[in-house]
Amino acid sequence: MVAVAGVGPPARRMRRTPDAARREILAAAREVLEGGRPADFTVAAVMSRTAMTRKTFYVHFADRGELIRALVGPLRAELDAMIERWSDAADPVEAGTDALGAAARMYVRHATLLRAVWWSAADDAEVDQARAALLEPLTAVGTKLLRQQRGLGDERARGIAWALATMNVHVLLSLGPSPTRGQLEAATEALREVWTSVVLAPGTP
Repeated sequence: MVAVAGVGPPARRMRRTPDAARREILAAAREVLEGGRPADFTVAAVMSRTAMTRKTFYVHFADRGELIRALVGPLRAELDAMIERWSDAADPVEAGTDALGAAARMYVRHATLLRAVWWSAADDAEVDQARAALLEPLTAVGTKLLRQQRGLGDERARGIAWALATMNVHVLLSLGPSPTRGQLEAATEALREVWTSVVLAPGTP
């Protein structure tokens, strides 16, 4: 056999397990979402940050919407666990304080991603669905508490709870990814005081 200079066997593609490929795509998606405008968050942009093809994307995700849901899914699961303990607690004030503290720490850990989701939602319907999913657990428990504690009707209770949940997000996102312990505790205490005064407010519904 005669060797030909500069010619060798074709390069082998890196082989990944399905889980590894999915993790790589999710990591690339997070980089794109955190680093650009909503219009830049495309399947092509995500896959350009991997060594995989656009076709491979559709092996693991049905569409961009499913990708976004996969990004925020772990965060929603954390929120659901926190809120469940709050919703079922005998003392809603104490449990609420614990839940708000846990939520604050979660928002700090994921501050960059959560900011990207929140601020991109106005310009992107699929990101907005992810934002709504992150608001829902807190809105739901607030609605339940307002019905129980103040006897409010469903529509009014949900409206107030949604406003409180939205307030939470803005306060916690304002902390950024590296607040001091004092800033974190002050934000949690302020939220606790607002929630307590609204949910347990005396007077007629």
